[in-house]
Amino acid sequence: MNNSTLCTTRTGKPRACYSTQEQAQSAADYAESAYGNAMVPYFCNRCSYWHLCPKDRHTPSTICNHCTDGNGRPKQLYLTYESAKKRAQLRYEEDGVLLNVYECCHNRGWHLTKNDLW
Repeated sequence: MNNSTLCTTRTGKPRACYSTQEQAQSAADYAESAYGNAMVPYFCNRCSYWHLCPKDRHTPSTICNHCTDGNGRPKQLYLTYESAKKRAQLRYEEDGVLLNVYECCHNRGWHLTKNDLW
């Protein structure tokens, strides 16, 4: 497993890994009760483990089987327009990266691009 996939992109700190959804949900429940942090478990397609995400930052997505980015890697497919727009806004606030949302022509979902959409 590549260590870079186990660190958060926002803080660079190691990301907790859970083998099952139940373990991740238990950790999310603990974070809520002990610290008041609302967390959501999600499955990571990169490392095949479960992680936690703050509920207000959660943007459900999956890997698109058809579309790739400029480096040939599969693109994230956001399940709703709102999730894609939220992820684009978070990236802009954190990294200054301006992303546009567009509908996938192969699947039901949405992608992000750095390109201008006309």
